[in-house]
Amino acid sequence: MTNAKDPAAKDDLHDEINRAMAEAEAAVTGMGGDAADDPAADTATGLAAAVVELETELQATKDRWLRAVADLENFKKRVRREVEEAQTQAVQKLLPSFLPTMDNLERALEVAGPNASLDQLLRGITMVRDEFMNALRKHGIEPVRSIGTVFDPAVHDALQQVDSPDHAPGVVVREFERGYRLGERLLRPARVVIAGPGSTGAPPAGTDGSEA
Repeated sequence: MTNAKDPAAKDDLHDEINRAMAEAEAAVTGMGGDAADDPAADTATGLAAAVVELETELQATKDRWLRAVADLENFKKRVRREVEEAQTQAVQKLLPSFLPTMDNLERALEVAGPNASLDQLLRGITMVRDEFMNALRKHGIEPVRSIGTVFDPAVHDALQQVDSPDHAPGVVVREFERGYRLGERLLRPARVVIAGPGSTGAPPAGTDGSEA
């Protein structure tokens, strides 16, 4: 049995305690180092960080998508309002030019009455037609030239062919419906009848007489 009063025994006990504490500290330090160097722990930590980052990016992408959808809807509504406003303004600008035509047509019908002569009726209708044409020209709308010109498929719609002694083949001899254009844009082609291959008339001036 160790004598507690023996100085040598006390030194041995102290040394043993120090060794035990040193071993414990070494063990704890070793355990910490092993955990830090564990590949599985590193992988788990990296995956967790990646998941958090992806969730953050997904939320940000969703927010941007929702804002883009809202912006698109607002843009569509604004364009729709602007188109409707432009149409309304166009009608308001165009209509006053044609209202006098309706007024004169009503006056012509009133003047014609049951006792009007055919000449009076014809003059009234002609006046209304001319005024209507002037209103069209005021807005840049011009009729397409047809009768007496060489058939042009870009502005004419041929309904039929008839042989004519007064026109060369391929020349427009009759107009069923007048065509109109706005500047260089064709609004409606003229519906016409053209001279057939058996026609014997002279070609229009300024042409070589070739068929259309």
